Amino acid sequence: MAAYQILYLISIPLVVAAEYRFTRNELVRDRYDRWFNNLSLGFINEALLLASPVWISLFLLPASPSPRLNPLLAALIAFLVLDLVSYWLHRAYHHFSALWRLHRVHHCDLELDYSTTFRHHPGEVLVSLLVIYLLMATLALAPSQVIPYVIAVKAAQLLAHSNIRLNTRAESLINLFFVTPGTHQYHHSRQQPETDSNFGEVLTVWDRLFGTYTCPLCSPTPSGFGLNEFSEASDQQLGALLAMPVRPFRKKGTGSRHG
Repeated sequence: MAAYQILYLISIPLVVAAEYRFTRNELVRDRYDRWFNNLSLGFINEALLLASPVWISLFLLPASPSPRLNPLLAALIAFLVLDLVSYWLHRAYHHFSALWRLHRVHHCDLELDYSTTFRHHPGEVLVSLLVIYLLMATLALAPSQVIPYVIAVKAAQLLAHSNIRLNTRAESLINLFFVTPGTHQYHHSRQQPETDSNFGEVLTVWDRLFGTYTCPLCSPTPSGFGLNEFSEASDQQLGALLAMPVRPFRKKGTGSRHG
């Protein structure tokens, strides 16, 4: 296991402790049941990530030699390109019905905390992996150029989904460049116009640039999280989450999409 993965695992209990000390929203549901379901998806997806270098290479042509760039400059360029592509991929998950069927597993969580970070359908992880590997092959990105972004996106998403309340000054300063819990909560709102905003994975600049930014200082706090059509307790269980991409919508309404 890489050193950055070990550090990431160590940071999780620190985030949980911070959620208890600096709680943003009161959690009223059975957190241990949520944690079991969300973390179970995380373990499945981590297994796919560990296996991906073996099988994904079968579908990719060998990359051409990368140009000789300063390592720091190359890593910075790779960081910006990867985050820009991740932004548009995230928008695609919301725009295209087939992709939304996968991504709605992440969005139907009725509360937000660190465990929501791991709540992704394995099918979504496979699609995202394929896009990233194709991008690496096309641009001849070396793993050493990609790892800084991997570390940043893991840290940013763990913070963004956490139930931590930052003070107003810290929130506004960090949010100038990076996604914060106050920013990302709108993306998980039950109100679809808010859900279709703040797509950035690490940086907020893309949302500002492409007109999808909801400012946490200028908007009321979301009244609730999740999707109305998947709000029953039975919808939140691991089996239901894995089967969700092939399930029809039961109703249409606020926070829902045609699927």
